[in-house]
Amino acid sequence: MTTAGQPVDHAQRALRLSHRLHHWAAASVQASRPGQELSLRQLGALIGIREGRTSPGALARRLRVTPAVVAGMVDRLVRQGHVWREADPDGRRRLWLALTESGLAVSRTAELALAESLAVELAAAGAPELEGLRRALDLLERALAALETRTPGSADGGSGAEDTD
Repeated sequence: MTTAGQPVDHAQRALRLSHRLHHWAAASVQASRPGQELSLRQLGALIGIREGRTSPGALARRLRVTPAVVAGMVDRLVRQGHVWREADPDGRRRLWLALTESGLAVSRTAELALAESLAVELAAAGAPELEGLRRALDLLERALAALETRTPGSADGGSGAEDTD
């Protein structure tokens, strides 16, 4: 039996908050772009591609989806003018994904809008609370880094920079 304030309680709360944050971000991305279908997963793909050269297979691993899901997502992002495919000169069957200027702008704008919305709410906190939040986020980041090193398939930290398919 655990009591309030035990590490397992904090871990469960962090997981619940992560789930809520994800749902809020998904709703915010869709609401902020009426008439332009961009999902949070598509935004994640754009950010993953923006972070460095990646193949469709590496992007699928980063997003924890099947290659078929990434193929459909990339097709839509290509049609929307956000992504282009580049053939690898060393391997005819390998493709690399890159952002267009539109994809770069959309990914940066959406990511910044999410951060600014959250920052507005956090700004209501006082300096001591914000310092406590900084320390808590540092602790969470260290814990996740340790877990990633021990968890198969997550040691890359989600960099998306893998180039093997």
